Amino acid sequence: MPNPYKLKVLLPALLMLAGLPGSAQIAHGASSQPELSFTDREWRDHQVFAINKLPPHASTFPFENSEMALSGDERQSANYLDLNGLWRFHFTRSPKGRPAGFAQSEYDDSGWDSIPVPSNWEVLGYDHPIYLDERYPFDTKWPDAPTDYNPVGSYRKQFELPEAWQGKRVVLHVGAAKSAMYVWLNGKEVGYSQGAKTPAEFDITPFVTEGRNLLALQILRWSDASYLESQDMLRISGIERDVYLYATEPQFIADVDARPSLNAALSEGSLNLKVSLQNAAQGKNLRLGYRLLDSEMNEVAKGEQSLTLQGQQELIFNAGIANPRLWSAEQPNLYTLLLSLKDERGQSLEVNRIELGFRRIEINQSQLLVNGKAIRIRGVDRHETDPRTGHVVSRERMLQDIRLMKENNINAVRSSHYPNDPYWLKLTDKYGLYVIDEANIESHPLAIDEKTQIGDTPSWIPAHLERTRRMFERDKNHPSVIIWSLGNEAGTGRVFKETYRWLKERDGSRPVQYEPAELDDYTNIFAPMYPSIERLEKFASAKPDRPGIMIEYAHAMGNSVGNLQDYWDVIDKYPSLQGGFIWDWVDQSLQYTAVDGHKYWAYGKDFHPELPSDGNFLNNGLVNPDRVPHPHLSEVKKVYQPVRFHRGEDGQLEVENRYDFNDLSHLGFFYRLSANGETVASGAIAAKANPKAGQKASLTLPTLPKMDDKREYLLTLEARTLASDGLVQANHLLAWDQFALTSKRPLPTMAAASSTGELKVRETAGVIIITSPVARFEFNPKRGELSGWHYRGRALIESAPVANFYHAPTDNDLGNGMHEWAAPWHQAWQGFSLTRFKLTEENGKVSIHSSFHSASLNADYEQHWLLYADGRLSLQNRFIPPANSEQLPKLPRFGMQWRMADGFDTLAWYGRGPGESYADRKSGAAIGRYIGPIAEQFERYARPQETGNKTDVRWMAISGKALGVLALPTDGELLSGSAWPFKASELDFVVAGDGKSASGLVPSTSRHGADIRLSPGVTWNIDHKQMGVGGDTSWGRHVHDQYSLPPKAYQYGFMLVPFDPTLTRPAELYLGDTLNASNADKVKQ
Repeated sequence: MPNPYKLKVLLPALLMLAGLPGSAQIAHGASSQPELSFTDREWRDHQVFAINKLPPHASTFPFENSEMALSGDERQSANYLDLNGLWRFHFTRSPKGRPAGFAQSEYDDSGWDSIPVPSNWEVLGYDHPIYLDERYPFDTKWPDAPTDYNPVGSYRKQFELPEAWQGKRVVLHVGAAKSAMYVWLNGKEVGYSQGAKTPAEFDITPFVTEGRNLLALQILRWSDASYLESQDMLRISGIERDVYLYATEPQFIADVDARPSLNAALSEGSLNLKVSLQNAAQGKNLRLGYRLLDSEMNEVAKGEQSLTLQGQQELIFNAGIANPRLWSAEQPNLYTLLLSLKDERGQSLEVNRIELGFRRIEINQSQLLVNGKAIRIRGVDRHETDPRTGHVVSRERMLQDIRLMKENNINAVRSSHYPNDPYWLKLTDKYGLYVIDEANIESHPLAIDEKTQIGDTPSWIPAHLERTRRMFERDKNHPSVIIWSLGNEAGTGRVFKETYRWLKERDGSRPVQYEPAELDDYTNIFAPMYPSIERLEKFASAKPDRPGIMIEYAHAMGNSVGNLQDYWDVIDKYPSLQGGFIWDWVDQSLQYTAVDGHKYWAYGKDFHPELPSDGNFLNNGLVNPDRVPHPHLSEVKKVYQPVRFHRGEDGQLEVENRYDFNDLSHLGFFYRLSANGETVASGAIAAKANPKAGQKASLTLPTLPKMDDKREYLLTLEARTLASDGLVQANHLLAWDQFALTSKRPLPTMAAASSTGELKVRETAGVIIITSPVARFEFNPKRGELSGWHYRGRALIESAPVANFYHAPTDNDLGNGMHEWAAPWHQAWQGFSLTRFKLTEENGKVSIHSSFHSASLNADYEQHWLLYADGRLSLQNRFIPPANSEQLPKLPRFGMQWRMADGFDTLAWYGRGPGESYADRKSGAAIGRYIGPIAEQFERYARPQETGNKTDVRWMAISGKALGVLALPTDGELLSGSAWPFKASELDFVVAGDGKSASGLVPSTSRHGADIRLSPGVTWNIDHKQMGVGGDTSWGRHVHDQYSLPPKAYQYGFMLVPFDPTLTRPAELYLGDTLNASNADKVKQ
């Protein structure tokens, strides 16, 4: 049947496409109640997306007076009625089960549940969350919406209309509801809305009554709108943002378009105001005035106009501002605009408050400029997510995100993939983050195939345009929004050419980007996803006509973010490359509780074993769901740091200001000189000048202690904040660099062993036993393995040290099939057979040479053990591949692994730390001495995987109350190492079900990091090398060649030294140094 509402929706959209002004809705008077009858076809027709919904407008609020407006808290206003809280709630799995007549006041809802609003009902146990990347969560094909399994939530809320609101216009505001929403008030149909991430507002003046009222909402989980809301995130539904009523007089400010601009010299500003007014009653004489206040609340401009308001009217104000303070992410200077509407007697009708920033955004010579300067985008992509509340994110959580980003040198955020809560933009305006504001548009499952993509389907233009328009109109006044995005992974063609054209006509002050357009004419920025470094260089070297800013890169899934510095080396090389947005900020798991009470990050089949899923592919964050940082965030902080230190060949030190606008007056500089990791001198230093953005200044150190050639001397320079800015605290470490002052790293030397007697050798029951008065070694001559090691009567090992060529697959590894292509290396030692075992006694030591062969690898392995009477042992390892070694896959690692006996609980090391580091992710890990509990030296990623590695290790020691063991290299090569308080098998990848994910991008698993079981003893890895973690993508790309281990010959050696930690510290055994425990950084992974 014909849809009676289609014309209401299409006409404004078609007028806009024709370049004509759309017909705005006028608030109904109290006596007019629109005739409306829902057809139940609205949610199945992609050309119907709004009925009786108010036009979008800037996110302002009608305060009752200037004092309340200056407070900035609309929730305390007399014009605000909070409807958050408990609502009556009915849930059904199908539209067929919706309760009939539930919107009527007399309906009995005593059998219903209560549900908090805002909330996602799946998080609260009604139905199940679904996580999918490239699929819709239903089987229906466009243009149909699912009808059988399509859960529906029905809500009822009673409220009392404030007496002071009598005679006023009353508006219902629903901040976000997914996916389609019907609205009733007092049993009358009010309206219908789609568009899950922008507000739905309805003028309910004709429906509201004095005293008690009943508001009823009905929300469908899926509708035709779901075809445009297929973002890579948890698929959950409900009311996700605030619900409230607000009141205005019949004469009110409908919208404000405030446009600060700057002259070419940036010395003069102008403010252009377009204020839309409406009158829902008889004509009335009014006065509209404005005041512009600076950050100290000084008035810098004002104006007023009188008018007789009938219907709709637009007033325009212009003002000049001399020498305005400019807004940027580094200097977020804001001005406060107060718009006051008064009657002819001067009585306040309403006051709107808007924070404005003077800044100019442009593209010039292939660069994105802010206030005339090419900026660097040190960005992240951010979903709105919370482990306990799903897509409902509190203001406190938003502020926590802002603080963490600022503390870690992040200056830009993309609102992926929808307009974020308006409060988020208030924070980015205030504290300074550049924002890409993205329309709530993603049809990825259709866009994958050129035959099914709808980006070139004209019938979809109105829906796309409506979402674009609502994003723009809501957020147009925010200075932090510097780029508009047309959407994400939604195809190409006429649809996006139209939305681009509309945006550029409506706002010529900001660029527009759209990744699928690549270099087409409906994107102003080349915004690739996950480009290789080679692709970036190809683009930048071809003299492009636009800047290149990666919209997504460095896929931070699990143990990831390798080779980030390599990307930025290329970015720094080419002016047209200006950075990018790391995917993404926060893992999206929900927090679940297991039967035994422990909590874990849920994903995939945790939500429902029978529902399709893309496993843990939703966990790509720099921080955990609860915002505890992952280890790789320190790498991002280091690579993104806006200050660098340099040391020339002549030893001259410089500080480089890599800010775009700031000088360095807010920072203090400090130095620390270490000898073999122990601080021997430290203090504050000053630059000879205060370098402006892009400049350098010399640094002068005080006279340093005399350095000898027996120790490794490292100079660490730091930049720290001098004062708190209200967000980042004073003395916060913002940037650092480290320099070797000695040309060579000295080899460790061992003091002569004290008199501990001689070694004696005997064989008993097939075991070779070598003893001294303080030590006992046991070898299995059939396997050639050290099966026992005791020191002063205490067992040191639980299992034999064996060669290890493998590591538990990271998420990036799984994406490139490492668990399959590297399978020959998994448990490879079990395939080696002993071919030679020779024991000799020489110079008071016992020497054991062992040779092994692997038939499956056609490779050989050699070991040379040296055993000492004082309990020490050293081991040389040599791997010999076959002549046709290229037929073998790359090695994940080359090292040794074994279990230490129970009683060891502390790890200390001299190397990179404090967190884990890898060959391609160690820029953010400083060389130093560290010490901490072994139980804290690993990361419980959402899925168990390789973790806890330390690189560039000079020595590493594990110890307990009465016993310790030191490991140090014997051939001058640095080691890698880790110590785990669990068995290595706890990290193994285990396939779930058939192992297939819905998208096929990654194999499916169901294990959790929180499930890792700690056990007595310690798994100790002492490695020669381990491959990097990668991070270009998590669905195919391998670790870069320079961080990989090709199948070639390798050899390395190390020594293990037992000691009494009550008498000796590890560093005393390394070059005779003394480790002062107070100088070792006590760390947690």
